Amino acid sequence: MALKVLLEWEKRRSSLDLLFQKAVRKEGLTDLKKAFARELVFGTVRWMKRIDWSIERFLQRGIDSLSPTVRNALRLGAYQLLFLDRVPPWAAVSESVELVKEKEGKKAGGLVNAILRNMAREKGRLIPDSPDPLERLSLQWSFPLWLVKRLHKRFGEETEALLKALNEPPPFTIRTNILKTSREDLMEILSPFRPEPTRWSPVGIILGKPQGVLESQAFKEGLFQVQDEGAQLLSFILSPQKGERILDVCAAPGGKTTHMAELMGNEGEIVALEVNPWRIKWMRENLERLGITIVEVHRYNATEPINFKGFDRVLADVPCSGFGVLRRNPDLKWRMTEKEIYRLKEIQKRILKNSLETLKEGGLLLYSTCTFTFEENEEVVKEIAKEKGASIVSLKEHAFLQGIFFNEEGFFLSLPHEHGTDGFFGALLRKS
Repeated sequence: MALKVLLEWEKRRSSLDLLFQKAVRKEGLTDLKKAFARELVFGTVRWMKRIDWSIERFLQRGIDSLSPTVRNALRLGAYQLLFLDRVPPWAAVSESVELVKEKEGKKAGGLVNAILRNMAREKGRLIPDSPDPLERLSLQWSFPLWLVKRLHKRFGEETEALLKALNEPPPFTIRTNILKTSREDLMEILSPFRPEPTRWSPVGIILGKPQGVLESQAFKEGLFQVQDEGAQLLSFILSPQKGERILDVCAAPGGKTTHMAELMGNEGEIVALEVNPWRIKWMRENLERLGITIVEVHRYNATEPINFKGFDRVLADVPCSGFGVLRRNPDLKWRMTEKEIYRLKEIQKRILKNSLETLKEGGLLLYSTCTFTFEENEEVVKEIAKEKGASIVSLKEHAFLQGIFFNEEGFFLSLPHEHGTDGFFGALLRKS
């Protein structure tokens, strides 16, 4: 199944997670097998550049000279040999060879056998190096060179620590639904899943053993929502109050929308806009499960002028390149391009401009992304704030943040290598 998903992803380069979920539904695997298949698929894609470099040490030609089946079966075998401790080397080699023999014959199986056996013997010496330090980081941590250069421009000496953190599996983090329970009570209910309180969010819980929690009675009763700790902090920054009128312009699947409703005690009004119909369906299911009644959902493209007006606060959590969530979506680093960043920037500017128009005088807007690029973050905020006459509110003195999570300019920034969260950017603007 892992090989099928990799072949489909290589051909289409669409969302790896969606392809995997579709394959899992067809196969009907046990939880244990599903977890192993996910490890194989996501691990192979996460480390693909380093894996390909390692395979090519034993090839006369480049890896692209191989057929898709041979190439991806080799990648699967190499991932197990280089990165997994629990799979015996003979099993990783044997399974990969059988996959290829079944689909492409004995000769192709022999090639895979020879390459993987050599790799198993030499793996201690398969450490990428380069006279160019950024090229070395690119190979060692398996990132496109252009992205490493961009991250280095922003983070300097911290770049390697960030790359390392972006390759680590993320914790399974949930948010307590404070309309129905407290964090302490929820941790007691979820004790079989090894809960620990999050470090920064007062409503977050990390589950050490999350398998089966989404089938639990606590989930069905809406006692919690799955949400990264960094994403939880954004709603606290905007700080919606009971009885206020709030707009969420890119709302689905509703993690931040539902959190805002919970902070408001389910009193007031939230207008949630979303352009994608299946994401709206997902959002409505979440609202019903969590018992939230103050959200009005509309199918709407926020790049067009927004007809709704007079809001106290607005959340503009815009579509972006997503480099802050590479722990969860490793395929993004191979799908995203520099050109796409500039296309997204224009979309973000339109959404922010339209969103500011919906605020009352003196109202607050939180602009947020899950990425690190200057173009999608600081540049968008500064350009549109200047154009629309809005003031940027420094978050350095924000009571909730307690002097943490902001950069020199006073913008919110959560970082995987510093805070253990996904990477988020946030800027608070006030309509003058």
